[in-house]
Amino acid sequence: MNITIYSTSSCATCHVVTDWLDKHKMAYTKKNTDEDSAAMMEFMNVNDGFVGVPFTVITTDDGQTTKIPGFDQKKLKQALGI
Repeated sequence: MNITIYSTSSCATCHVVTDWLDKHKMAYTKKNTDEDSAAMMEFMNVNDGFVGVPFTVITTDDGQTTKIPGFDQKKLKQALGI
């Protein structure tokens, strides 16, 4: 499973998402879009027009991708099988 979180340095909700994933012992990659132009370009290619952060992309081992804007515990749990 691959989890990527697109965030900014000033995003409080981004910290909530990463804290929640840490609590559930889930490994993730955090990409800061306001400090890394490559991360911003990647975010613009995967966000389906949603411009807010956090934006979480979860790809399962079987290739299924789930995109979750904001902090939605129900969708996170469903996508992660928790």
